[in-house]
Amino acid sequence: MVRKFLVKTSTKHGNWSFWTGTNAEWNTKVARFAGRNVYQSAQWADHKANAGWQTCRFIFSATDSVTGSVTGSLETTIAQCLVRSGPLKSFVVWVPGGPLGDIQTIGKDFVQAIKQHLGASMVYIRIAITLEATNESVTGLKLQKWKKAKQVIGASLSMIYSLNADQQTRVERCSPNWKRNLKRSAKNINSPYVWQSPNPQELSTAYELMDEYKKIEGVSLQRSVSDLQSVISVFGSQLLLIRIDDLDGNPLAIRGALIFENLAWDFIALTTPAGRKTYASYAVFWFLAERCFEAGVKEIDLSGIDPKKNKGVYDFKNGTGARRVEYQGEWEISSPFWLRPLASRLIQRRVS
Repeated sequence: MVRKFLVKTSTKHGNWSFWTGTNAEWNTKVARFAGRNVYQSAQWADHKANAGWQTCRFIFSATDSVTGSVTGSLETTIAQCLVRSGPLKSFVVWVPGGPLGDIQTIGKDFVQAIKQHLGASMVYIRIAITLEATNESVTGLKLQKWKKAKQVIGASLSMIYSLNADQQTRVERCSPNWKRNLKRSAKNINSPYVWQSPNPQELSTAYELMDEYKKIEGVSLQRSVSDLQSVISVFGSQLLLIRIDDLDGNPLAIRGALIFENLAWDFIALTTPAGRKTYASYAVFWFLAERCFEAGVKEIDLSGIDPKKNKGVYDFKNGTGARRVEYQGEWEISSPFWLRPLASRLIQRRVS
């Protein structure tokens, strides 16, 4: 739930203000920025609200260089914040996929705007910027007193699968091994299809089977029924799910993407032990990419890679011909400053 009072904090070049518009208006703003992503969308906020997070949205409006006034038409930075409260008026603030825009504005005034709006005595803020990392951006964040998070919630490395060409051209971009496995997947008795009415219990069970099979050290692949139900309910047709079944109708592989504007994010990816033997994951990925292409999606963010801890997933994504990217990633700050190390160690237990 978004609070309904306004807070402003001024800087030399403008101010931060708490924003109270509609979800549709917010999504329109998000769509204007480079690095726009589903995690800054109103739908993601609604999904996380089902897990107990509050939503606060802030906008930085730059000062007009001629009149010296602040105007909404000069909005340079926006941030959708997810908030949890703690004891003694303390708050954890998580900004997935953001802020969007000019990161030079997210200094102490950004922190103060959040702190004042929440009425907080203590606040810990973590951001996850999905723009490609540069030396300039890193330097700028450090100058603003942000610290690079050592224990991260998500991956800063990802891969971008481009849909700027037809199917045959995209096949040619794949690695030789990926092409071979795609051909092998065509031997499955059944074909991939769009799963129109997904069952969260069936999805969760399939994740459990995959987790038991893979047993990746330090990584849990399980997804709760309630979390999956929330995604299905909130995103509706913006969640594109593809599956392929065995002869008994049991899933061999399922892959899903969240679509926002003309971009997509790989969000659900599972293959059962039986599906691994028939290369079913290649069939559903290819079908998903083609459905996205037909829908006008330009790129699919393959949502994180870890070449060391999860090499199999990395090899799969890399084999598609996707481009590797390193995002600016996760940074943290707190007020008072001594709260940051303590909160940083605890946040992984509460944030997903």
